Amino acid sequence: MTQLAETLFSNTPPIAWPQLLTLQSTEIKHVTYCQGQFNISAQELPINSRNSSDNSSYYYLTLIAPCITSDALLNLLSALSQLQLSMQGAGDITLYPPANYALNHNALTDKQAQCATTANQGDIIVLGFTTLSDELQQQFKDTLASWGNDYHVDYALSQTLPSLKQPGVVLMDMDSTTIQIECIDEIAKLAGVGEQVAAVTASAMNGELDFSESLRSRVATLTNCPESVLTQVADAMPLMPGLELLIATLHQANWKVAIASGGFTYFAKRLQDDLGFDAVYANELEIVDGILTGQVIGDIVDAQVKADTLQALAQEYQIAPQQTVAIGDGANDLIMLKSAALGVAIHAKPIVQQQAQVALNHHDLEGLVGLLQAASCVDASWS
Repeated sequence: MTQLAETLFSNTPPIAWPQLLTLQSTEIKHVTYCQGQFNISAQELPINSRNSSDNSSYYYLTLIAPCITSDALLNLLSALSQLQLSMQGAGDITLYPPANYALNHNALTDKQAQCATTANQGDIIVLGFTTLSDELQQQFKDTLASWGNDYHVDYALSQTLPSLKQPGVVLMDMDSTTIQIECIDEIAKLAGVGEQVAAVTASAMNGELDFSESLRSRVATLTNCPESVLTQVADAMPLMPGLELLIATLHQANWKVAIASGGFTYFAKRLQDDLGFDAVYANELEIVDGILTGQVIGDIVDAQVKADTLQALAQEYQIAPQQTVAIGDGANDLIMLKSAALGVAIHAKPIVQQQAQVALNHHDLEGLVGLLQAASCVDASWS
């Protein structure tokens, strides 16, 4: 086994490490880091949870950012290695070949391209760990949170990596997830009750109120509001950056993408028509003669309904459990996020960031594309 000092990599971007390592050996199958040293092996990776019969102790750490420098990665490797050493003895950190993620505008339909932002790209780095105790996981998460903020990197520590090489499903919240607004707050502003409704919305999204009751009380304040106000809000919905490219990427990979929202079908169906969502589930406002009655028709799409919808979609499209992804921002998304193989919080409320498996704070929806491309790193070869 060849020993390499950190200084060998200190001035070389991680994305170039495979080329650098190839110069050292033509048979590189396995690269690890432990106690300040890189180790190269010509043997196949001994533990890979995607093929292992016992994957309960194997974890992947995915890092995504517009640019991850050598200094940033070496800093993290050193910190995590020291944690392993101090808590459970020396443990190897497996490095998978780094990759770029790119968002390709050529994948967009003409309609999607009309409102798409400039294509972005960035770095993906995947690390592997074995035998992470609960205590060590928490130590890792604390270290990652501080490091991620310092270097503006988003990360995911998970035991599964959904792959774009197999069919899957993404279920998304709508308000503040697929779009950058809370539709009911925008309606309320135009109806003259904006502050009253926004305060209730904020409390509900933070998990301080029963969602169904809070929704009905907010909708009641919209009694006698003209339907034209809904049209005005729908016409001006600001999409979350990366949404069109995410949908195009998923459809190219034979994935399904749907909305499950505590908001309203009036807006979800507009997004479906404009962007090609495979399905949308939301609440229906009662409208009589062009006027809102202040009532919601039928049962409320609440937290449990969202989670049930994800499972129903997986069954309908015969999607494997490890290929399910959910993304949202509010407390009423938590059950859905926890029921998915990969639950992602985006610019989320504090309670959601604390409980979600993954939190995107430095990316918009292009970050989810990066996370879904992480599996390609595990499948790649160093040499």
